[in-house]
Amino acid sequence: MPHPTWQDLYNDALLEYDLAKLPERVEAACQAIHQYRVQKGYALTAEERKELDDALRVLFTLMQRAA
Repeated sequence: MPHPTWQDLYNDALLEYDLAKLPERVEAACQAIHQYRVQKGYALTAEERKELDDALRVLFTLMQRAA
């Protein structure tokens, strides 16, 4: 089975209904996003940067509302 992408982990966090598992899902997605940014480095386009920033913003909001 291939390694999940940051988008897969992001979607898993968005769809998690168990509040006990949510922090773990959000953390995995955030780490994957950070790793993707590091991997792409300067090759990251403005569109990709916006997509990643938006995803992180949504994950942060999700955690705030779940608290």
